[in-house]
Amino acid sequence: MVDQPPRFVSVTPMKNEGPFVLEWVAHNQAIGIDQMVVMTNDCTDGTDALLERLDQRGVLIHVDNNSRRATSPQKRAYKRFLQMEIAGPEDWVIVIDADEQINVKTGDNTLKSLVDAVPDAKMISMTWRLFGNAGVVQYEDRFLSEQFRRAAPERKPRPAQAWGLKTMFQRRLWDAIGVHRPKRPTVDRMEDCHWYNGSGQPMPERYFTSSWRSARDSVGYDLVQLNHYALKSCESYLVKKVRGRAHHTGDSLGLEYWNIMNQNAVVETSIDAIAARKRDCFDDLMSDPETARLHHQSCELHRKQISELLGTSEMQELMHQMTTQADTVTKGAT
Repeated sequence: MVDQPPRFVSVTPMKNEGPFVLEWVAHNQAIGIDQMVVMTNDCTDGTDALLERLDQRGVLIHVDNNSRRATSPQKRAYKRFLQMEIAGPEDWVIVIDADEQINVKTGDNTLKSLVDAVPDAKMISMTWRLFGNAGVVQYEDRFLSEQFRRAAPERKPRPAQAWGLKTMFQRRLWDAIGVHRPKRPTVDRMEDCHWYNGSGQPMPERYFTSSWRSARDSVGYDLVQLNHYALKSCESYLVKKVRGRAHHTGDSLGLEYWNIMNQNAVVETSIDAIAARKRDCFDDLMSDPETARLHHQSCELHRKQISELLGTSEMQELMHQMTTQADTVTKGAT
């Protein structure tokens, strides 16, 4: 019997991301994720229906992660994922959110090329590049990677979120999943992890027990980075504020979070390396009439909610504050 190569298996908790789902799925297909598992909770914008259709088509696995208990949807999702035993011992587990796109910068820009570039690796951490709103005010049904093309510079350790990381790992090495890195190692020593950063350099010893972000001695973007589109347009941010942080209870969003995450210092377009492949994947997804209908329905619900929110004084004030700042940002980077 021929041994099967390790697969790339992703897990994602998700809430109310309907307008952005298909681009995200197409992106993950384009970089070579073999199996996506998406767990939705408390959706009101058609996200769950769209993902269920993709499940029916065999594109991904959709799981209803709703619960009457006041527990973290994120923790529920990760626990259920491990219980499902979808990832085998040698498979790579990738914890990825709906506003994150993995940007591989080596070989043919796939995850297979990434692990081939670091052949000893059994874990690879990917550092965030925070992408600001680039002066974009209005929501448009277009790829995020085409609209938001300004980001924090690579050497920017502050704010703390600028160097947040996500870590892909071979399943057998860890018994629990965390947002930024796995937990509860099954091995005794850091060297047994074969853990590397986004430039293919060994991660420092301290990461064996803690840390959710890169530091000056561990940051690296040469082989891979994680494009983080936390804000999107000013209008879409209003919807995000009402939704709250998708995987946390009791968290609110406002101008402070916007100011922290709105990083527009440099033009950053390296993700264009897979643009054509990603577009082909998207077109294939949209070739199914029901998928297309559900996508357009989510986009229309998004527009409707934006219109309703703009009728409130609180959101008008937030929009004024954001757009005043947006006027100072250079638009239209290519």
